[in-house]
Amino acid sequence: MEEIKLQPRVCEVCGGVNLEYVWSSVATVARTSGVLRFPYSISVCRNCGFCFNSPCPSSSDLVSYYADGPPGFKGIGLPYSIDARLTVLQQYSVPNGVYAEIGGDQPDEFHRRCAPLFGTLLNLDINDSSGEEKKTIIDLAENSLDVLAHYDVLEHVADVRDFLSACYRALKPGGFMICEVPDIRLYPRNLLLQEYEHVNHFSTTTLSAITSQVGLNPVEFSHICSRPYGFLAVFQKGNINIPKSFFKDEFIDALACVHGGIMQIKRCDEHIKLVRQQIRLLGEKKITIWGVTDLLRSLLADFELSESILVVDSDPGRKFHLKDLGVTVLQPKDATEHIKYSELLVICAPRYCLEIVNWVAQKTAKKFSGSELQVIGSSPSGETLR
Repeated sequence: MEEIKLQPRVCEVCGGVNLEYVWSSVATVARTSGVLRFPYSISVCRNCGFCFNSPCPSSSDLVSYYADGPPGFKGIGLPYSIDARLTVLQQYSVPNGVYAEIGGDQPDEFHRRCAPLFGTLLNLDINDSSGEEKKTIIDLAENSLDVLAHYDVLEHVADVRDFLSACYRALKPGGFMICEVPDIRLYPRNLLLQEYEHVNHFSTTTLSAITSQVGLNPVEFSHICSRPYGFLAVFQKGNINIPKSFFKDEFIDALACVHGGIMQIKRCDEHIKLVRQQIRLLGEKKITIWGVTDLLRSLLADFELSESILVVDSDPGRKFHLKDLGVTVLQPKDATEHIKYSELLVICAPRYCLEIVNWVAQKTAKKFSGSELQVIGSSPSGETLR
């Protein structure tokens, strides 16, 4: 099995190399070309408190990695709120202007509803399945955009400053950049620390410090954004300098947030152990596991499934994603009888829990609840952690 190569990385906020290592792990990932190992290691800069992965894959390797991935599947529901995005975009709309989204995957309902707000819409995505001619921000002309947006993209970028410099270049003078990123301050309440593809872990402080260095001026921050675990940030093309005192206590805060995230991961691991025990106790009774995710990989690690257990996923592109484990993934529509008579439903895609449970009820008249429904990646109170 191939492994993604890592290389040393300095702090992108202050250029420092005095880092405190906090957490590391390895994920097994299925891509279009095969299965590979993705190691990740998280550190915090002792000088400014920026939290990021070091060592980290190179930018070129990450581009190849994402180009080789499956397109985002939207058949069962969206992992974000279109209305929340539009509420912000309406404030910055330019009816005759040019809007571009980076990492928008294949155009969908969100892009259709954006159309009345701008004269021209551009979608940039490096995934080979997207079909887009323009892949990255550097493909756009200088001073060509009125508004630029990227949602949950910046945490995946190895060279943040270079990426933001390209955004600055593409924006017209006075143009706006709208972005959403996971909020490190919320890590003690979720499993975002376990997202192996995230190489940056931002606070509003560290994100503002980096953007200011390329001439993007903070305009607005909010936790009212399209995903519950992040924050919204809006920047305008213009010059600003952030004083060094801006970083007071950032290192201590970042460490606390990461350690809080580690505690959530440990709680999730304990939940997985309990689910395995429940599966064993059910013996040869029918069980359905829904969602081919890294949480499922954690559940299946050194754990053999009996023939009475089926793994399903709504995305047909994931059929062979567990081939290395000898497991074929079925679509739910091809396993309705098995789902209906299952004694246990294990959901490994917690963001889609409600959609999955509703689909099962509609298609099979089966309503899973109590101990017969286990959602990996949720809190004891049922709150989604991923």
